[in-house]
Amino acid sequence: MEIIYVLGVKGGIGKTTYSLYFAKRLSFMGNKVLYLDHDYLSFGSLVLGHHDIGLVEEIENRLPALSRSLINSDNFYMLKLLSDPIDFNKIYSLGDEIMEAMEKLSDLGIQYIILDSSVGLMPDDIIVKSLEKLSLVRKSVYLSDIPSLNSTIKYSQLWRDAVNYKALAINMVPPIPEDMDEARSIAKSIYQSEKFNMVAVIPFDEKIYNYKPINNNYVYERLDSILHNLINNTNDLII
Repeated sequence: MEIIYVLGVKGGIGKTTYSLYFAKRLSFMGNKVLYLDHDYLSFGSLVLGHHDIGLVEEIENRLPALSRSLINSDNFYMLKLLSDPIDFNKIYSLGDEIMEAMEKLSDLGIQYIILDSSVGLMPDDIIVKSLEKLSLVRKSVYLSDIPSLNSTIKYSQLWRDAVNYKALAINMVPPIPEDMDEARSIAKSIYQSEKFNMVAVIPFDEKIYNYKPINNNYVYERLDSILHNLINNTNDLII
């Protein structure tokens, strides 16, 4: 089992889009995949048609763990953490029960877990600690725009002991020559610093911005390249 964390320090930068895309593509390749929705608003779950309660509410109401928060469609699993944003504050008080529930995922034969994170998720989070017990292979993709790059790089350093592979995606770059040239120059400099195994520049693309995985066969070459490097542990500069 491999775990891929999709991380970032700000909202609206594309974490859910990348998470859904990676999960669907891995599933399309024949893998058994779990999309784990750790976002406050559970938007990814909504997109996937998961309208039932989340794991926190499930545990709080003493329902069987994973009985309603986890759903499966053709070996594509979806685990919703929160029914409501206010449930986020309950995670630590239910830590032992959550850890116990997460351990049950090891019985499903899942090959990849894609974690769609809340903003600024930290490596000491209960869910992250639960996943560490499931797999020693943990990888990360940090999403950023150009203005938040410095903060994103600092944030990634907080994860240096928690992951085996680090990728940086400079996302939603305006597809005009001046902005693309600036992003490429920055990406080269960051890649040469060896702080990340992979650095990619991703120009804004309306089709991927509005990406919905249901009945959608859209393939975005740059995201496929990121995913290929992630699963093969290869270093790369994608500009």
